[in-house]
Amino acid sequence: MALQAPPALPSSVHTIILGAGISGLAAASTFRRCAPSISLLILDANDSIGGVWATENLYPGLKTNNLLGTYEYSDFPMRGEDYGLKTKEHIPGTVIHEYMERFVDWAGLRECLRLRTRVLGAEETEGGKGWVVRCLETMDDRAERKYEVRCEKLVVATGLTCVPMPIRFAGQETFDAPIVNFANLAKVAKTLAADENVKHVTVYGGAKAAYDCVYMFARAGKQVTWVIRRSGHGPMWMAPAHVYLGPFRCWLEKLTVTRFFTWFSPCVWGDSDGFGWIRRCLHATRVGRKVVDGFWGKLSEETLLQAGLSDGNEELKKLVPTASAFWYAGGLGILNYDEDVYGFVRSGKVRVVREDVVELESGGRVRFADGEVVKTDALVCSSGWRWDPGVPLGPEEKLAGWGVPSTKYSRGQKEEWDRLNERADREILERFPRLATAPVRDQDSLLVNPVDVGIEKEGGPKENEQYAPWRLWRSVAPPSQVVSGERSLVFLGMLFNISTVVRVEITSLWAYAYLHGLLKQPVASLSTKDTAGLEIDVASMKAEVTACQNATERVMYDTALFNRFGKWRYAMGFGVRVPDFVFDSVPFFDLLLGDLGLRSWRKGWGWVGEVFGGGYGQSDYKGLVDEWLAMRAGGVEGRT
Repeated sequence: MALQAPPALPSSVHTIILGAGISGLAAASTFRRCAPSISLLILDANDSIGGVWATENLYPGLKTNNLLGTYEYSDFPMRGEDYGLKTKEHIPGTVIHEYMERFVDWAGLRECLRLRTRVLGAEETEGGKGWVVRCLETMDDRAERKYEVRCEKLVVATGLTCVPMPIRFAGQETFDAPIVNFANLAKVAKTLAADENVKHVTVYGGAKAAYDCVYMFARAGKQVTWVIRRSGHGPMWMAPAHVYLGPFRCWLEKLTVTRFFTWFSPCVWGDSDGFGWIRRCLHATRVGRKVVDGFWGKLSEETLLQAGLSDGNEELKKLVPTASAFWYAGGLGILNYDEDVYGFVRSGKVRVVREDVVELESGGRVRFADGEVVKTDALVCSSGWRWDPGVPLGPEEKLAGWGVPSTKYSRGQKEEWDRLNERADREILERFPRLATAPVRDQDSLLVNPVDVGIEKEGGPKENEQYAPWRLWRSVAPPSQVVSGERSLVFLGMLFNISTVVRVEITSLWAYAYLHGLLKQPVASLSTKDTAGLEIDVASMKAEVTACQNATERVMYDTALFNRFGKWRYAMGFGVRVPDFVFDSVPFFDLLLGDLGLRSWRKGWGWVGEVFGGGYGQSDYKGLVDEWLAMRAGGVEGRT
């Protein structure tokens, strides 16, 4: 019986969302609830929904860093009894995928979802009034159909783990052993783990993905050599889900979203929380900075101790991060394993090598810069991801203005951003002198795409060519479109942050309001220098020349501040190329809620609730879309 092909895609819709992961589905649900009558299309190249949680990306043992109750949409709770989970348990990837399937049905998104559809490119139409999206759909019988679909609004929700860095080492053609990119791990993990002929596996990388690989193969009985480049980022910070600080047992994830503790993180948007005077006391005075240093020193010390990295074992010392936890952001992971991963290191099942790989040789030999050679039966590389959108956007000359990573900046554009960056750097270091003492790191090398030695972008710029970083207003909107008033394009998920689901819900609502000109006017500026007391009136962009020039400067400078803050604050993270933060999530949410005209203090009891009300979570933002719609209908803005 012949398979029935799905109906053809429409020739035009109001909004296209690229990506059916956690961000894309949040955006689709939010847009549908805000405007039930608009035509909506969600495109994804995978065979199933979920993005990183798609069934084809689930490898054995994959779990969330988050515990049950903190990785779910606020209006669609994940009940443990429905999935066989216990309270405060890490969530298996298979459960996350099942939950997202149920969410699609609950939100009524199935009819506008089209999988197995790869976007070949998206081109802005002449005059900037919409988009033409070119895509290729693969049917069940593997036949293909090409489409061009027009839309008024384009939401790029592909995220930052969309396209992996391809692997290229000298000599890999004659290596005579499997070389596996982490992005393809799910396809081969079970086979490799079960193969009795694979007795030794080499894992390359120091991030959470590498931890997962080491744990998986060591638990399967393989001998593992764990390679972490000497010239690279080093091992990430890993912590148990709960850490004791003195007599208090702290849920680490909740600690990062407890308002009291967010004050210990210098942050350019921190004043959005209404406690700017406390932040100034902590970060602009010597006594305050000593208090802050004491907090981070204690947190780093206790995290290493309670994770099990402070017992004097020489191999474990190689897994100790090179700087205080203060300087890391996305480089924070949770030990969510059923067994102690460090136990495999203590027993000798895992050996850690802190050295650069210079060459792969025949016979499965890996040669290091110090001359050591290791023979292995498989090499698994966790080498990171490209940080561009993963979708070709055009016209190419507009990429710089949209804030998309690019090598196509004109001399004038580069000089303008250099000017803004220099000004932003001065303000950041004046407001937060502690950041001038950041660990020395070659930040410019992080802007070379790719960043890893021996890996390059296929069909792209030369290996040493530098990309511009992500430069989005509020981490969502292209600054040039904010200035021009076109408002046809937004990006969701182009930042690293552990409060994933709450963030994607708030940014989705913000994106809808921005695209339809419904943000509160004026919106707050991040700067407290030069433009002190000034706000950004986005609605004035097409008004008189002077107002337009002032607003344009403030939008571009705010974007520079947002971008450069990551470079200084998280010197051991990736903030120089993409927003990357941890303890700054709640004030970021406050900033966006302020733009929406919604209240940001959501604990009740005023400042008392904010100080003593515990960590923020899904329950604090439940019903946010309905709250915003009611505010719009009543014409009354919320209050802090």
